[in-house]
Amino acid sequence: MKKTIAFVKMFGPTIASLALPALVMAQTPPAVPNSNITSLNSVLALLCVVFGWAFWFLVVLAVIFVIVAAFRYLMAAGNPENVSKAGATLLYAAVAIGVALLARAVPFVIGTFLGAGQVTSC
Repeated sequence: MKKTIAFVKMFGPTIASLALPALVMAQTPPAVPNSNITSLNSVLALLCVVFGWAFWFLVVLAVIFVIVAAFRYLMAAGNPENVSKAGATLLYAAVAIGVALLARAVPFVIGTFLGAGQVTSC
C-alpha cells in the first residue's frame, strides 16, 4: 500500500497532465438508447454503447501504461529489476489494447450468434 501511495504521489500529476488533452479533445459521448428494449436490435444497440465506452476507456488506459512504462525505463538507470518492471508495464499496455479490440468486436459476435443479421449500429 505504501508503494502505491508513493507511486501516485510521484506520477499522479504527470499522468493527469498528460491525460488532460485527451479529456479536452474528447468527442461527444454516444447517445444512450431508450430504456424501452423491445427487440433484439435495441439490445444490440445498448451493447454497442456499453462496449464503445469500454473500448475508449481501455485505449486511454493503454496510453497511460505506455507513458508509465517509458518513464520507468528512463528512470531504471541500468537496474535490471526496474527494466523488467518497465517491460511488464508495456505488456499490460498490449493486453489493454487487445481487450479494447475485443470490446469492439463483442456486439458483432453476439449479434451473429443471436441471428440479428448485419450489425451496423456500432
